Amino acid sequence: MKDERGDETGKLYKITKKNYRDIKIFLKMSDSVALLEGNRSRHKCLEPKVLCPLLVSIGLLSLTTAVCIGYFSDNYGDSLPIRIMALNTWGMPELFGAKDKDLRMKAIGRMLAKQEYDLYLFEELWLRPDHNTILQHLPHGYHMTSYDSMTQKECPYDVFTPGLCCDGAATPSGCSGLAIASRFPFTQTSFTIYNKHGPIADGEKLARKGFGRVRIAPKENVTIDVFVTHTCANDEVLDKTAREHQVSQLLESVQASSADFALLGGDFNSDPRASNEATYAHLKKTMASSMEDFFKHITDWLVPKKASYGNPRNSYSNMYAPVLYDYIWHRTKPGNLIVTNMFDLPFLTTTKTMLTQHEDSSVSKKSGATSKKQVSLSDHEAVSASLYLFKKKY
Repeated sequence: MKDERGDETGKLYKITKKNYRDIKIFLKMSDSVALLEGNRSRHKCLEPKVLCPLLVSIGLLSLTTAVCIGYFSDNYGDSLPIRIMALNTWGMPELFGAKDKDLRMKAIGRMLAKQEYDLYLFEELWLRPDHNTILQHLPHGYHMTSYDSMTQKECPYDVFTPGLCCDGAATPSGCSGLAIASRFPFTQTSFTIYNKHGPIADGEKLARKGFGRVRIAPKENVTIDVFVTHTCANDEVLDKTAREHQVSQLLESVQASSADFALLGGDFNSDPRASNEATYAHLKKTMASSMEDFFKHITDWLVPKKASYGNPRNSYSNMYAPVLYDYIWHRTKPGNLIVTNMFDLPFLTTTKTMLTQHEDSSVSKKSGATSKKQVSLSDHEAVSASLYLFKKKY
């Protein structure tokens, strides 16, 4: 009787015998490899070229960390986190070209109600009704400047400048359009009108722009002056000259501030890349840019998708050349420190409901068919920053 198992065993024997030499070589190689790996692993652990630099790096890092922690503990109090956002609300009357203003103002109010930031800096909030719309959404515990606290106090009535009085009911004439909302109460509030304005032909003289300031005290023995502004908008020679004068006037007040920290945000209408204007350079000499704090190279930010005006994603200004006009700046008293943890361009939108278009308009009226689309909250994108403020111990 045929022994199948033996036959199979014989087959296995034949295979084993046939490959015995290869298997023997493989086993030797395996032993060698394991031995080599064991030797290499043992030598690697003891290799000075790898181990010594690693230990030195770890030691230096630990020492540096300890020194920094010790230095901050000895010289600074606890950090104070501040989240700040600046938004040009595009509150121009719809007669002058603003679109969906009522819809957008309500959406800006709802955004404020979310309490995502400690400070909100608004520009082009020209009209009282729009200011009131946003004020109605002010969350509990927050504070907002009144409409009249951010306008010129004296009305220059005369036959040549009848539009310089700020009424705010129908037009922005004589008004600044500025407002600040804050998680912290105001201990001081002021508004300063600029000494120089652009040509009357483009409405700059009628708008009477300036800068607002509030002082807050978020914690004991810490004061912050918060500035908001909207400078001359156009790019004619007279406008650029006026804008440079406006920023110089603003910076004089920032430098004169007695607060521990100064924060500034708004629409500066000045491109950092402009070679024929010194507005951005003036700002940079006196204050630090949160944008440049956060990005190693300013060119990382100066790209279309980061533009605050003419951004390709903006539903109202995407047809214009993308440019950065809106900034957040900071300055401290000697010895104090501000660290920018984040600088961002949040894309703020709301839903617009529209009647569906039909060839026969009567069909649309009878059916009541609608469609929805997302629209931006302004023709500008907001800019935001997350800051850590350190006050030096004295």
